[in-house]
Amino acid sequence: MVSQYIQVALTALSISMIVTPLLVVLSHKKGFFATIHHRSSHSDFVPNTGGIALGFAVIFPLLFFSDYPKQEDFSLLVSAFAVLLITGIIDDFNPIPVVFKFLGQFVPAIVIATSINESELAIPFLNNLIRLPHVFDYLFWIIFIVYVINAFNLIDGIDGLAIGLGIIGSVFFFIQFSALNQVDLMVFSISMTFGLVGVLVFNLSKKFKIFLGDTGSLLIGGMLVFFAVKLLSLSDERNSHDFSFFLIIGSLFIPLSDLIRVSVNRLLKGQSPFEGDRLHIHHLILALLGGNHFMTTVFLLLAQLAILLVFRQMKGLPDALYFFIIIAAFLIYFALTSMLQRSLGNRGIRL
Repeated sequence: MVSQYIQVALTALSISMIVTPLLVVLSHKKGFFATIHHRSSHSDFVPNTGGIALGFAVIFPLLFFSDYPKQEDFSLLVSAFAVLLITGIIDDFNPIPVVFKFLGQFVPAIVIATSINESELAIPFLNNLIRLPHVFDYLFWIIFIVYVINAFNLIDGIDGLAIGLGIIGSVFFFIQFSALNQVDLMVFSISMTFGLVGVLVFNLSKKFKIFLGDTGSLLIGGMLVFFAVKLLSLSDERNSHDFSFFLIIGSLFIPLSDLIRVSVNRLLKGQSPFEGDRLHIHHLILALLGGNHFMTTVFLLLAQLAILLVFRQMKGLPDALYFFIIIAAFLIYFALTSMLQRSLGNRGIRL
């Protein structure tokens, strides 16, 4: 069995390492580059087609090493991720209005949410107090899925960050699925992990540098939230379900909390929450560290890993306490980032 997972890892890594440089060469020939604007953390023309390589690196191991192709809903699931892929490609090459981008996220979200039995998708914590009609369960998860996808789309602002967060998330879910002996999901998460590792090599390089693009960030968010929904559906007992959701929040904490923070900041300023700026956590840390991309990425990845490990140590607490810890963690994050933003402003550092 272990040899099978090694084959999966090598297959995903090989495909990623082969396809990515080919995409770099093709992108340079066709002029497929990331747009440079006032929010950009780069000034060079860099291909933004890394997400396509990730898609290839994930799908082929699933076809060869898992039983997914034998399942009735496999075509529907592939179609959902294909919609995310196509939405990202279109937006990378020719930016589309927000409404169409959301449409390209809601369709996969509906497919992912409805692929789970309705009895297994109770709203975490709330279900212990009141039982709502199942339509509210689906509504909650569809919104949550779109939220996670957007969180990863917006956190992808500097080299290696979204990829590194994706690797941490996929390794976390691999460990959870291993404990539950879910072979197909283990193959899926391994494929994602090593597909991302291959793209990361070129994302950090100079000669064959490539960005994920919206294609890649949307795929990362979509695949991780798919894993999250699957994990919850496998958590039969009430406390296990709530603890699994607690861990999911911990594994995705920085992207999820940062999206809330910047959206609230924009609304308080009378701006649209969809209006871009340079107030994301990676912009703040980047300014604090004097523009050092590598150290900023390392700092945030270590912070995300530390948060996950802290959350992981809190097993066995009452359900209500998990909920309050999540709220407290978000509030602490908001307070610390607000203090950092104010400190940078007082020091005259422009964001």
